[in-house]
Amino acid sequence: MKVNTLVSLCSLLGGLTTFSAARPNIIFIYTDDQGYADVSMYGQTDVRTPHIDRIASEGIRFDHMRSNCTVCSPSRAAVLTGCYPDRVGVPGVIRTRSESSFGFLNPKVSLLPAELKKAGYHTALVGKWHLGLQSPNLPNDRGFDLFQGFLGDMMESYTTHMRDGQNYMRRNLEVINPEGHATDLFTDWACTYIRGQAKEGQPFFLYLAYNAPHSPIQPPVEYLTRVKAREPAMLSKRAGIVALIEHLDDGIGKVLATLDELNLSKNILVIFGSDHSTKTTLAWLSRASH
Repeated sequence: MKVNTLVSLCSLLGGLTTFSAARPNIIFIYTDDQGYADVSMYGQTDVRTPHIDRIASEGIRFDHMRSNCTVCSPSRAAVLTGCYPDRVGVPGVIRTRSESSFGFLNPKVSLLPAELKKAGYHTALVGKWHLGLQSPNLPNDRGFDLFQGFLGDMMESYTTHMRDGQNYMRRNLEVINPEGHATDLFTDWACTYIRGQAKEGQPFFLYLAYNAPHSPIQPPVEYLTRVKAREPAMLSKRAGIVALIEHLDDGIGKVLATLDELNLSKNILVIFGSDHSTKTTLAWLSRASH
């Protein structure tokens, strides 16, 4: 299943009946730098990811799906346009420093949120953008009604949210300085968005793009302590990555629990993927209209 199939599928679902209440809500969860096997449902015994596993067990696994690139910006350009990244102007990583930046997303190419808006969807990006730092390539320029997250590439700290001495945390165009671990912030913002849309009744598309588990490896202390107690022989570097992934998994669990609480799980498409997987992307369809 290629990336453009994902875009076509979401667009088709959005356009089935523009004024029908049967249109599923869509949540696309994208993690950063996560290994394809770093989930317990693929047989990995040292990491526990029950919430990601739930998406697989209740949905469909695509074990041979691949990301279109092994780095961030091209993967995101591909998954949001349905095109090979080179064809939309993003052959490499878009960075904060122009001398080491590779690419400029073609403003003429329509992105998935813009297509879903035509079908009556409200669209939101919570989390990492990494497809441009200035207009015309800001999230609100490219079809997202709401952007709340990180504009740039990697954070130098999950708690200070800085990159090259700049704060790229935004709510739409507003610079914000929230306190807390970025994974927790993105989870909380996603749940708040879902609750708000449940009241509005308009179908929604939420692109939830976590920075985790990309470096720096900074899991909350309680998660690292738990992993080390459970796996005392584990190397410290591995323990940090496992803890960061398990923290991420708990965040995804909170999002799924919010859907259950609001009775939104019966008519929804949940897709989970990782942007760097060179062998197999973690991608499943979950609980669509059952």
